[in-house]
Amino acid sequence: MISWMQKHRKYLVVTIWISTIAFVGAGFVGWGAYSYNQDKANSVATVGAKEITVDELQSTYSNLYNYYNQMMGGKLTKEAAEKLHLQDMALNQLIQEALLINYAKEKGIIALDEEVLAKIESIDAFKENGHFSKTRYKQVLKSIGTNPKTFENNIRKEIVIDKLVTLLKLPATTLDTKMIFASAYMEDKLAAKKVTIDPKEITIDEKELKSYWEAHKDKYMSKKAYQLAVIKVIAENVTVADEDVKKYYDEHKEMFRGADDKIVPFEESKDRVKAKLQKKKAKTEVLKKYLALKHGEIKADQNLTVVEGESDIPLTKIKKAKVGSYIKTIELPNGFMTAQLIAIEEPKPLPFEKAKALAKNDLLAEKKQQLLEAKAKAEVKDPKELKEIGFVTREDADKIDFLSKQEAAAFLNHLFSSVEKKGYFMLPDAAVVYKVEEQKLFDPEKYAKKKAELQKSVDALKDNSIQESLIERLQKQYKIEKHFKG
Repeated sequence: MISWMQKHRKYLVVTIWISTIAFVGAGFVGWGAYSYNQDKANSVATVGAKEITVDELQSTYSNLYNYYNQMMGGKLTKEAAEKLHLQDMALNQLIQEALLINYAKEKGIIALDEEVLAKIESIDAFKENGHFSKTRYKQVLKSIGTNPKTFENNIRKEIVIDKLVTLLKLPATTLDTKMIFASAYMEDKLAAKKVTIDPKEITIDEKELKSYWEAHKDKYMSKKAYQLAVIKVIAENVTVADEDVKKYYDEHKEMFRGADDKIVPFEESKDRVKAKLQKKKAKTEVLKKYLALKHGEIKADQNLTVVEGESDIPLTKIKKAKVGSYIKTIELPNGFMTAQLIAIEEPKPLPFEKAKALAKNDLLAEKKQQLLEAKAKAEVKDPKELKEIGFVTREDADKIDFLSKQEAAAFLNHLFSSVEKKGYFMLPDAAVVYKVEEQKLFDPEKYAKKKAELQKSVDALKDNSIQESLIERLQKQYKIEKHFKG
């Protein structure tokens, strides 16, 4: 998912105007610390006559984060957001919007006060008993870290951009539609077969394997490791008195709720309360151990080597530490530990014996693909025993019964992207040799049911193309000055 979004992020920002109101009620997400031109303290960029403020960037970043988080089922992390360069996407989106605002202003397009009011009053998040509530409105805005003036300015901006985009809409022409229809529903009369390699056909001797390892040894590296001197405090070993457990419950009973969201009585939640108190005291104890260890009053209980990807010990604090420094607390699944970082072992090429199995698998896969491709090329020159499949479109993966649905879909995408009448398509463990025996344009009657759906795609494609072209033109028309450095 991340790689797909990285590949398509340009188009997502250009074609999806993230609505200010779309994420009302979603949590605010900050984007961290960045430096600015000191002369532009409250501005991250200037586009034409419009300044883009820090608050706008924060808000847009939060909206984008929530949008992608929804796409990923709530699993988007801050690290993944960094890989997506969401802060850059947020700034670029604001720059694109500012370009459109400048252009709209030049053309006399504005948002009337009554239009702003009507838009706000239509938002369900601000309603009580089906009617707009000013009190509710202010409460919701406060909960998402904004105020009426800022929110109303954003609504005004959205209305202006919507008006501009609406004015730019051009219906797809008959030629546009026919071209897209033809591309989507061109039919090929296909004959094909699956080509495989018997593993027994592939042989590797020790000398060949060692030569392969020598040429690729940088591929087979040890993992980065951290040598630590540690003291652990296991929570369940911490002694707590019954009266302390009861006192902790009385002071924090709001924390101990059941599935019905009601506070669970002490006797029923006693074990949970005790475990919570033990964990708290374990942290206090490990902080004392940290100070004593740092001042040389005690020695570490054990030496530990933590290998990246092979331990349940969190590495976040360890990675930030310098050799010789002390780490106050590291939370463990069953308690806490304090540590001194003794040394860091950087990745290095594995010796042949340790890398042998990995190298053999890679060499087998490489030779298999080479033999498979050679066999497929030979079959294409003189195709035999091809299975007659009949006419297919891009959507007819089910007709190719000797491939999985995913393999067939990938193959058909290749088929309709190629201009060759015969050829081959490589899969991870096989190849498809094919021949196009005949070709015909789509049958409008046959695909009449899909016409409305495809028409929407045609219209959207044209809208996106117009918007992209306009943005490119406006980037030349208005000066863009960034004051933002990550």
